Amino acid sequence: MSTPTAQADLLIAGAGAAGMMAALVAAHHGASVLLLERDPGGPSNLLVSGGLFPGAGTRFQAAAGIHDSAEQFAADVHVKAAGVVDPPVLAAIAAQGAPAVHFLADAVQMPIKLLDGLTAPGHSVPRLHATPGESGRELHRLLRAAVAACERIQLVGDAEVLELITETVPQAAGSGTSQTLPRVSGLQASIAGHLRDFGGRAVLLATGGFAANAALLGQFIPEMRDALHIGAGINDGRAITLGLALEAELAFMQGYQGQGHVNPPDGRTRLGMSLPPHGAFMVNREGLRFVAEDIGPSELAAFVLAQPGGVALEVFDARIHGLAITQGPYREAFESGHVIQADSPGELAQHFGIPQQAFENSFSRFTQAATTGSDPDWGRKRFGLPLRPPLYGAWVTGALAHTQGGLRVDANARVVRRDGSVIAGLYAAGGAAASISGLGGSGYLPGNGLAQSFGLAMLAARHAALRPTAQPLPPRSPPRV
Repeated sequence: MSTPTAQADLLIAGAGAAGMMAALVAAHHGASVLLLERDPGGPSNLLVSGGLFPGAGTRFQAAAGIHDSAEQFAADVHVKAAGVVDPPVLAAIAAQGAPAVHFLADAVQMPIKLLDGLTAPGHSVPRLHATPGESGRELHRLLRAAVAACERIQLVGDAEVLELITETVPQAAGSGTSQTLPRVSGLQASIAGHLRDFGGRAVLLATGGFAANAALLGQFIPEMRDALHIGAGINDGRAITLGLALEAELAFMQGYQGQGHVNPPDGRTRLGMSLPPHGAFMVNREGLRFVAEDIGPSELAAFVLAQPGGVALEVFDARIHGLAITQGPYREAFESGHVIQADSPGELAQHFGIPQQAFENSFSRFTQAATTGSDPDWGRKRFGLPLRPPLYGAWVTGALAHTQGGLRVDANARVVRRDGSVIAGLYAAGGAAASISGLGGSGYLPGNGLAQSFGLAMLAARHAALRPTAQPLPPRSPPRV
C-alpha cells in the first residue's frame, strides 16, 4: 500500500535542466511544485554539457550589435534538421529562447553572458549564452541553488517514478460521443524503497532520454548502440514507457546528439566544439585528415568513430588554446592532462606516435587551405588563422551525448496521443520529449538540447496548473558563481 497522497500544483519528474527550469518558472508564477529526482547528487546531461543555451533577440545580443530573432533561429534549426521538424513546436521553442535567457538573468538573478565571439556551426549569428564559467557543471549548480532557495519548490530525492495516476474525464462537449478519456492527476514513485502517491493538477515528465537503454537504441539508433555514452546513466527511457501506457505518440526517435571531441578512453572530459571554428583540424592515427572539421560536433562523432581505433588527433595552436581555456569543457580537459604542447609538427607527431612525414604533409596542406580559404581535399568552408607553433594536440573519440527523440508534444508541451488528441494533465520536456533535431546526428544544431529543455519547460510551466492570481516571487539575491 502506498502512503497518503502529497499534493502540489505541478509535479515534475526529473531535476535536470528542463525540470529545474520548469520548477522555477512555475514557482515564479505562483504554483507549488514537487520536484522528484532519482539521484539528486548523481550525473545528469546538464552536468556533462557545455552549458551553452541559445537565445534569439536577447538584450545581450542587442548590446553587442547583433540583430537576431526567433524566426531566424527557427530557420537555422529547420535547415540543419533538413526540414524534419514539427514547425509549430519549433516556432514555440524558438520564441522562448530570449525569454528563457532573460528569466534566468532577471527572475533568478543568474550571471549571464553572450558568447559574442563564437558563431557556432549552423547558427547564422552568435546567439549562445552561458554563465561566466561556460560550463554545464556551473549552470547546474546555479540552477540547483535557485531551486533550493525557493520556498514554493520541494525537491524530493531518491524518487523513482513508477507510473502515472489517471482519472477519467468526459470528452469535450460537441464531440459526438460519450467516451471518457484518462486525465493525468498524479504519479506514483518509490521513495527510498517505499511506494508513495503524489497528486497534482499537472505532471511534467523531464526524466531524460533513452541513451542508456540498449534495447531502445538497438531499435531506433542501431549505429550508436555501442558508442561511448557520456550522458547520464539513468537516461533509461522511463518517460517513453510511461507515455506509451497512455497511448502517447513517439516522434523523431532516430535523432541524437553525437559528440566528436570526447577524450578517450572514458569520455569524462572533452575539448568542446569551439576549436574547429577557431581553426583547429584533425588527423587519424595515420596522420591523415579525413573530414571537413567545420561540420557540426554532432555529426562529427560518426566520422571520428570510423577512423582506425575510433580516435583522431585534434590539432590547434596557442592562440586557439587561449580562446578555448575560458570554456568549461576544454578547461577541464586541459587540467586533466589530455592536451599536449609541442614546438613543431614533427615533435607533436612523435609524441602521439603517428607517422611524422604524413602528419607534416597534412599540416602543410591544411596551412595552405587556411591561407587561401580553399580546401580541395575535404571541402572545408570556415577557417581561422593558419596555425603557428607551438602546437597543441589531444586524442578525441566519438560518443553519444543524448537522444533527441521522445514523446510527441504540442506547442504548449502537452503530450499527444497517437490519434492526435492531447493527454490532459501530462507534459514533457528535455530528453523525455521529441526534440527539434531531425533524424540521425547531423540534424543537431549546437545548443538544441538546452533550447528545447528550457523552451518546453517554460511553456509547460506557464500552461500547466498555474494560478494566475498568485503573486510572483519577490526579487532574490544573485546566486554565487
